[in-house]
Amino acid sequence: MKRRHFIARNCGLLASVPLIGLQPLQLDFMNTEIHKCNIGEFQCTIFKDLMFTYKAKDYFINAPEQELKQALDSYKIDPENIASPYIAMLLQKGNQKILIDSGIGFSQEPIEFKGNSFVLKGRLQQLLDKEHIATNDITDVIITHFHPDHIGGLFSSDGTLLFKNATFHMHQKEWDFWHSSKSDSQPPLFKFFVDNNITPLKKENVQLIAQDYHEICEGVVAVNAEGHTAGQIALIIGDKDERLLYISDAFLHPFHMEKLDWQTSFDFDHANAKKTRNKLLHLAHTERMMINAFHFNFPGLGFAEKSGANWKWVYHG
Repeated sequence: MKRRHFIARNCGLLASVPLIGLQPLQLDFMNTEIHKCNIGEFQCTIFKDLMFTYKAKDYFINAPEQELKQALDSYKIDPENIASPYIAMLLQKGNQKILIDSGIGFSQEPIEFKGNSFVLKGRLQQLLDKEHIATNDITDVIITHFHPDHIGGLFSSDGTLLFKNATFHMHQKEWDFWHSSKSDSQPPLFKFFVDNNITPLKKENVQLIAQDYHEICEGVVAVNAEGHTAGQIALIIGDKDERLLYISDAFLHPFHMEKLDWQTSFDFDHANAKKTRNKLLHLAHTERMMINAFHFNFPGLGFAEKSGANWKWVYHG
């Protein structure tokens, strides 16, 4: 069954999936969609796949009510409308073209649910075209974890693999979890995305990561970052002179850096999620690395500043 047909016939499943189904996707054409920089020898391009909005009640499920209100008010954040980009990153060096995550994907048909219109209109393919990057020229695809906004762009809506010449890299634990009964408790739509975007890759060139600080290729090292999912990875990108830490979804909002105990409904294992947050913050601080955060204000670049036992996010530039 084609992806768009499945979604159209099963839109009721969206009620249990805050990631996609509780609010309409909002495409933001007014803001920058492409950000370019250099990381060591890599030319780095960050693409804004699309914009989405979340609610504070899902992002900060255990935050004390008054403390959360003060935090939101201090940054003039609407608790009903927390903007969040979905991104993908392209690294280029010589003949290498390494894509990190693939966005939500693209579907022609909108979904009607409880009076709202939902669309899967990820723009990664359009933005790659804009940069004259052919999907067949991508040499490697790194998937940090198997949530829809990271894997939805691997196949077209008719089921065609978009990166036919790539080697696909992901963690063994993530693959094993989603292909076992352990994932039965996950939202059905999440499993659908895995079944249609990850499982078919078993026919392709897949390299499964088993160790912490595993070198995927020269200049790209995978760091275990479980908690958000069973086998999420972060990435150290660059060389000894200039490095970036790609944290994927270890932090969904800067408040999760300032308040390490504040939990999100999207994390699979809260205890391990907190351990990972501490691990990545200390790694970035000790190694003086800039951070790229998937869901922070685009392009998600900044630094974690330490003051005593506390952390604060500071956007770059």
